[in-house]
Amino acid sequence: MNMDASLKKFRDRLRITIILYTFCVRSENDDNGYYGAFRTEIKIQALDFLLRYPDFLSIELMDLMDNDPTINRDEVKQIIKNIYQNKEPDIRVEEMEKFFHGAYESIDDVISFLVSVGFVTHDSKKRTDGKTYDKIYYITQECTNKIKNNLKGIPAVAWYFDRCKLIKKYFDKFSGTELKARQYMYAEYSNISYRSHIQNINDKVILAFTERFNHQLI
Repeated sequence: MNMDASLKKFRDRLRITIILYTFCVRSENDDNGYYGAFRTEIKIQALDFLLRYPDFLSIELMDLMDNDPTINRDEVKQIIKNIYQNKEPDIRVEEMEKFFHGAYESIDDVISFLVSVGFVTHDSKKRTDGKTYDKIYYITQECTNKIKNNLKGIPAVAWYFDRCKLIKKYFDKFSGTELKARQYMYAEYSNISYRSHIQNINDKVILAFTERFNHQLI
């Protein structure tokens, strides 16, 4: 395995672990062996997309702000300014391909790894055609202990925790299907061909930012 492939595998495992940990619904019983449960794979994919595309996250924040008067405009403005001042759309993007139902990347290998090290167990239902659905991922106490005692102490990993916390604040109320539908609002996402990489929308973000805040983004 070359260095790029090895690094990608590490980042994939890291992102999915932190997503499951951050967005899971906490267990009410600490004695059942798991910290919380996360439903479904569709939501994992949709949240992972927001994590991997800071430009789409920026435009989504502005759209939420436009439609929800309770959202603090100054806070959204500062979040987006920080994203672009830190050059995240250049250095943080990890491209995803467009599949039949939007941005998608198989997480089977990641989940298999997390199961093998005791971080996750999972359950699902089967349709009459044999396909699985309604996947539920259970995050173990072992996983939580490793995160609290190890991962959270690594400065290079702090960005992932902070970003997931931000995404949770604004988007946790949406189901995976709702998040996917929101992402389809943008032609740069919905109109590209099957198996093409979803490209950035920086020009759209810069224009939208100027229109809303009467201020240049970059």
